[in-house]
Amino acid sequence: MFEPVKTQRISDEIVRQIRDALFAGALRVGDKLPTERMLAKEFEASRTSVREAIRGLEQQGIIQVKKGVSGGLFIADVDHRLVSKSFHTLFQLRKVSIHHIAEVRMLFEPEAARLAAQRAKPEDLQELEEVIQKMADVVKTGKRPTFFDLKFHKLVARAAGNPIFEMLAESMLEVVSQVITEINPSIEMLRHVLQCHREVFEAIRSRDGNLAFEVMYAHIVDVQKRLAAGASRKRRTNKALLKK
Repeated sequence: MFEPVKTQRISDEIVRQIRDALFAGALRVGDKLPTERMLAKEFEASRTSVREAIRGLEQQGIIQVKKGVSGGLFIADVDHRLVSKSFHTLFQLRKVSIHHIAEVRMLFEPEAARLAAQRAKPEDLQELEEVIQKMADVVKTGKRPTFFDLKFHKLVARAAGNPIFEMLAESMLEVVSQVITEINPSIEMLRHVLQCHREVFEAIRSRDGNLAFEVMYAHIVDVQKRLAAGASRKRRTNKALLKK
């Protein structure tokens, strides 16, 4: 499958060949690679170079290293957390604001809801209904169901049947989750969010794509305004505390 390495930067060439094999379909998600020793022999390279290449591929999310008896080197599934970390880093550096994220959400989430109304499978509808019920149960206890809130949006993106929508939802909503946690929204706001989710779900279940688009768009705009207001209150509170 692979060729002997001839370049000076041997580990980079090993990375290139494994990536090319993956993109060409010679390797697939879940495939187990040969051992480090066997790879070194096949590439005609040192184990140090192979080990360096493996670390690079692992950091890129291409390879997953599993420990134990059934462990080894495996081709990993796409990991949205790599993108999430980039978004979070930009957010922390103030290169990206919650307003920027909201603008992007308004572009893809309403369309994802529209497509979900057209493409959602029975199991998608069941999962959406279940996560709404779980969120409702948590809200009744007075707790903050951030996990179920975000899960709903991720499930809508998955039901759209477009992996790019799903990746965007998975990565961007991780940042939104942290913002919501910091602002600590009221139970009243969460009840309102829950009702919005129910409206989106009913539109998807009734296969009304235009309505699903409209209610999802209105929901994101509303949440953005509430988050912005909450963030503003928190900044004022922090400034007041600093003055004391």
